Amino acid sequence: MKKEFSKFFVASLKRTAQNVSPLVRRKQKLQAEIAEREEELKSIQVQLDTYEAPIKEATGGYGTEDLVVRTVEVTDKVDKDGKPIKVTKWNLKYPETIVPVEETAELAELDDEETEAPEAGTVEAPAETLEPETEAPTL
Repeated sequence: MKKEFSKFFVASLKRTAQNVSPLVRRKQKLQAEIAEREEELKSIQVQLDTYEAPIKEATGGYGTEDLVVRTVEVTDKVDKDGKPIKVTKWNLKYPETIVPVEETAELAELDDEETEAPEAGTVEAPAETLEPETEAPTL
């Protein structure tokens, strides 16, 4: 099916294209920058995985981002330019000998069994402690 546009619609189309042209160019530049940044991110991730492979193997899959916190402390001293001297420290998030526990299916089942509450209105008691049922006295 062939569509024919009126000269007024064509003029409107051209004005709109002229008005949005800067936004279209900006969008194209951002898309190119995003693609470039994604490639850079992939490259950095490969390097991180290579460096952290022994750590992840020893800790069960945890990397340095999961286990260590970087803290920057400002000291009272200043350098020759008058800027305060900062000291960077790397502290473990967890005690030195403990790695966060991963919840496995077995642990989840154990937790569920321990925390299951009896149904409402029922009480379980050993057979020896049960007394014969007696009726309550009526007043």
